[in-house]
Amino acid sequence: MLVDISLIIKTLVILFLAVMSPGPDFVMVLRNSLSYGRRAGLFSALGIATGCLFSFTIVVCGLQVLFSYHLFKAAFSLVCGTYLIYLGFMSIRNKSQQQHIEEQHKQSAPMLTYFRAGLLTNLLNPKLYTMAAAILTYTEQQHPTIATNIIIIIGQAVVALLWFVCVSIVFSHSKIQDAYLKRERIINILVGFIFIIIGSKIMFG
Repeated sequence: MLVDISLIIKTLVILFLAVMSPGPDFVMVLRNSLSYGRRAGLFSALGIATGCLFSFTIVVCGLQVLFSYHLFKAAFSLVCGTYLIYLGFMSIRNKSQQQHIEEQHKQSAPMLTYFRAGLLTNLLNPKLYTMAAAILTYTEQQHPTIATNIIIIIGQAVVALLWFVCVSIVFSHSKIQDAYLKRERIINILVGFIFIIIGSKIMFG
């Protein structure tokens, strides 16, 4: 099969849940939206999505090269599986750490500034590469075609863009922001269990 639709959907769902879990990208987009206006948040989201294209391309290409060595593949699968299980337990144990972000006085700045902020926040986040490598190890174990990997990379960028556009537009409202942050614990538990399951599959896959 040229394109593995099932694998693409599974991978994008897992990656979407990881993106949904509140982190530096979420805080940066929300803060820029509330402090400098909705356009600033949208350009920040675009920067993050662009960063995803680069970061996930690097991870996928790196895994394909390294997985050509069977010993490394076995060792890396064990390490990544263990790491995801660890992240899963930590996610389940973690309590909500995000705080409500208040709207501030709007200040004008070139939109490229916010795009660059989103791009650099994504590209310079070492945890992103570690988590992406751990999740995509599961994908690469299924021996996806080049077309499948390309769709996953582009799909992840689109998913990230759509999510952070929603963060910029919807979460600018204080009531919605508060409601979301109150459910951060549930999101962490859900992501935690999924990471544990995927980590186990990677270790024994």
